[in-house]
Amino acid sequence: MTGCKSILFIALGAILLVVSSHGRDHVVKRGETLSRIALRYGVTKDAIISANNIRNPNLILPGKRLTIPEKSSITYAVKRGDSLSIIAQRHGTSVSKIVSANGLRDANSIQVGQKLKIPTSGNSSKASGSNAREVDLLGATLVNQLRAITPTRGKWKGIVIHHTATPEASAKGLDNYHRQQRKMQNGLAYHFVIGNGKGMRDGEIHIGNRWKKQQDGGHLKLEKWNKENIGICLVGNFQVHYPTRAQMDKLEGLIRVLLKQCRLTSSKVTTHKLKHKNHTVCPGKLFSFLALKKRLAK
Repeated sequence: MTGCKSILFIALGAILLVVSSHGRDHVVKRGETLSRIALRYGVTKDAIISANNIRNPNLILPGKRLTIPEKSSITYAVKRGDSLSIIAQRHGTSVSKIVSANGLRDANSIQVGQKLKIPTSGNSSKASGSNAREVDLLGATLVNQLRAITPTRGKWKGIVIHHTATPEASAKGLDNYHRQQRKMQNGLAYHFVIGNGKGMRDGEIHIGNRWKKQQDGGHLKLEKWNKENIGICLVGNFQVHYPTRAQMDKLEGLIRVLLKQCRLTSSKVTTHKLKHKNHTVCPGKLFSFLALKKRLAK
């Protein structure tokens, strides 16, 4: 009987080794994110979420055992606001492959709740790797919102960072001020505003109409500069207080997405003070541009 038990344990051990060698299970380690785990196994973050019925992708605890799906395909339930192009981009595949895998007659006709088979082989590892940092910092929903806006080709030459120089503010309040006090027809001078928890949620990114409509900014003195520079304003007075960690995380993620979309390098990111020397201290002495450059260089 003892010999039978030993054989049984050996057999079970062999089965466990086979499962492990195919990457079917993964025990979450401290500091790991779903994006990094997906990159490791060459699948997408959404594939892991679907396979494990994860409700909060931002909350995975060390020690949790995850099932890693095979690379061939996953089942995805269409959510409100989805399109095949968004779904394809999210999973590192193409619209044509999804259409073919599901026998769809009309690529523009999908319904909320509809179950789709998503091919995840091929370039899924590459897509996960290139997008993992942005998704970690911004979340998949915001990344997709940003990518849904197509920048005017060749228009944008740089990104300029500002602060409001006030302890609190909101995109709506700034918009009203720029319309009424500065007589700006297009309102909010910046393309993006990032909140600090006072007037806007900490780390909240407001996508301004100037970006949605690809309009010139109003955040710099010279008209030429406004025509070709994206303006990002962080709420806060960084002569007195440091930006919050959430603001810096969101700023990094936003810049990463914009650099890719506009085909720019990180050398094209600057601050109001560096852009217009001896004119302003914006975004303040406590905003570390060097620290941001190091983050972008990773």
